[in-house]
Amino acid sequence: MRFFQEGKPLAQQRHRTFKNITYDPQSRLKKKINAEFAKQLQRQGDLKPLEGAILATVTISHPIPKSWSKKRKEKANGKFVTSRPDVDNIEKIFFDILNKLGYHDDSQIAALFTQKKYSKRPGVEIELSSLEDDMINEHALTYKDKITAEDLDYLAKKANRLGLVNRQLIRAFQEEDKEGMHVYFSVEGMKEKNNG
Repeated sequence: MRFFQEGKPLAQQRHRTFKNITYDPQSRLKKKINAEFAKQLQRQGDLKPLEGAILATVTISHPIPKSWSKKRKEKANGKFVTSRPDVDNIEKIFFDILNKLGYHDDSQIAALFTQKKYSKRPGVEIELSSLEDDMINEHALTYKDKITAEDLDYLAKKANRLGLVNRQLIRAFQEEDKEGMHVYFSVEGMKEKNNG
């Protein structure tokens, strides 16, 4: 599952105290981003938070400073950033936002790869994938131009059949190649088929 927050990357702020009450100064912002990420999940067809161990791949894209020369801007695109905010402060705010949405708790993140670069399109992209070995992508359907009503009916029946044989449907997604667009179900509790 993928998430993208456009704009200058945000960093986690410390909690503040006012009249002996501690509060999160970014609470409203986190709720707003969480709602946007939920919409992104719906568009991707992801149906529930990931279970078990997770690999998180984070790409932090910083804006190229406007004050730089045109030549320096061109050279900077794609180069690594060594200025603040720190990588871990940026990760932390987004990992908190994704609790109960991408996973049950950010303690499930068992492997992490993060890079911080300059980009003409600033933002933070996070890709989460399961490290559990008992899940496969079950091919459901291939189509050329668009999905018909019959195709949708077939997809619903296929999903129901998987449920009847005690298979947990994690998400639905699409991939395109020269044959057309393929619809897959990520299914928990199924072993990889032997191609031998």
